[in-house]
Amino acid sequence: MISPEFLERLRCPMDPAREARLAQGEDCLVSQRCGLRYRVKDGLANLVVEEAELPPGCASLDQLPCQREAGRPG
Repeated sequence: MISPEFLERLRCPMDPAREARLAQGEDCLVSQRCGLRYRVKDGLANLVVEEAELPPGCASLDQLPCQREAGRPG
């Protein structure tokens, strides 16, 4: 588990504005903006975007809502 103080500082690396908070899931951190799920193993979060689990209905990182809203093709 990640400490609440540290979790308060973390933001989703896919959010262009770096404002999207991450919520503690059972074994992951979930972006509150786009739903990307970052695995947590032994108390360490893997925030490598390419290794994150996509939310349901999303086939690629370019299709994430935060990327379409930022003006990227989607």
